Amino acid sequence: MKIRPLLYSSASKLIVLCLTFSSCKKFIEVPIPVNQQATVTVFSDEATATSAVNGLYSSMMIQNFGILNSGITLYPALSADELINTNPNATISSFTENTLNSENTIIEFDLWKRSFNYIYQTNAILKGLSNSNSLSMAVKNQLMGEAKFVRALCYFYLINIFGDVPYIVTTDYQENSVAARVPKATIYNSIQTELQEASNLLGNDYPSTGKVRPNKWAAISLLARVYLYRENWAAAEQTASLVINSGIYSLSGLNNVFVANSTEVIWQLMPVLTFLNTADGLTFIPFSATVRPAYGLTAQLMNSFETGDQRLSSWTKSNIVSGVVYYYPFKYKVRSGSAVTEYNTLFRLPELYLIRAEARTMQNKIAEAKTDLNVIRTRAGLSNSSAGSQVSMVTAIEHERQIEFFAECGHRWFDLKRTGRADAVLGSIKTSWQATDALYPIPLTDIQTNPSLTQNPGY
Repeated sequence: MKIRPLLYSSASKLIVLCLTFSSCKKFIEVPIPVNQQATVTVFSDEATATSAVNGLYSSMMIQNFGILNSGITLYPALSADELINTNPNATISSFTENTLNSENTIIEFDLWKRSFNYIYQTNAILKGLSNSNSLSMAVKNQLMGEAKFVRALCYFYLINIFGDVPYIVTTDYQENSVAARVPKATIYNSIQTELQEASNLLGNDYPSTGKVRPNKWAAISLLARVYLYRENWAAAEQTASLVINSGIYSLSGLNNVFVANSTEVIWQLMPVLTFLNTADGLTFIPFSATVRPAYGLTAQLMNSFETGDQRLSSWTKSNIVSGVVYYYPFKYKVRSGSAVTEYNTLFRLPELYLIRAEARTMQNKIAEAKTDLNVIRTRAGLSNSSAGSQVSMVTAIEHERQIEFFAECGHRWFDLKRTGRADAVLGSIKTSWQATDALYPIPLTDIQTNPSLTQNPGY
């Protein structure tokens, strides 16, 4: 396996090795403390400290199906109404059929352990930065802001996948080994505080070439999403407006949304493995026109596109195999290859418009909300929305989010759950659906090792 050298330097390898030594073990065990001498060495110099943080991003891209890579798109899309697996695989089918159990290895390793591994790394980075007297305040603030942002994002995904989870902000392995689950609302409060701190620490501009390291606007974008999920409508509107009005971002053409440095991208991760651009491209695009895709778009999703919606032709593609038409996601258009043109995109401008549209709708600011909604519809080649009431606007925004963010970062799965629509939508198309399926199970191995952990209902 070859790794592109730009981000993954020797210093970043050092810190990643120090901080991920326990990645193959149960998170709650974490038996080996961080190598203190290595940490001091890394954070005694601005170049190596920066490389350590860059190494965190590289580790995310190396782990193709981790929670901050293709995993956050694939598994929630299967659990929702977006994707089906076309090849027999009991482990994958358990997502599609909502028949997960606590021994599912994908949940254990790709979602649970990867998340806490990243959190452990950010905790160690923050500790190293706090103890360092060698770094300039500007560099220290930037790196601390990045680490806080990443930790907040990991916890955002964890609580929306599992509900209550342990909230770990230390590298103390003894404390971590008996950590109990913390209420989701409490963790949300901590996420908000962390993002507010991160936005104050981070600069307006990106600290390096491209958009591969978060700036102030990335933290504010996630904060706007958090306010939306918590139904703090006024704060969601105000915070989304900060990003929209920053003047830094603008909508791109549909075929250039997911390319490196797209004008609408707020934060994306740079590929580091030489044989591919993005894990999404490798996962969703068939290796030839004569084979069926591993994951096909559902009939429910395909039938939801309006006539004339250009996202249908730009963001989906099909193969005909044995007379059957299989549609698959084509947002990322490169399956593999050493020429890097696409980056893994995690935040982009349309989300802020739709956050603001929903927040305004819930405050009965219908005209303003419709203006935001129509920005996204116009880019897709559609006419303005005909919605005129609060109820019809809520429906229109749900639909627009379904189409704009299909097979992307778990948006549809999380939207159905946060709006209370999961039972109505998924219960009507999945015979095995139960309300308890809205949360994934806590891995059995961790429950067996940590007596403080409890299981989610239904598992």
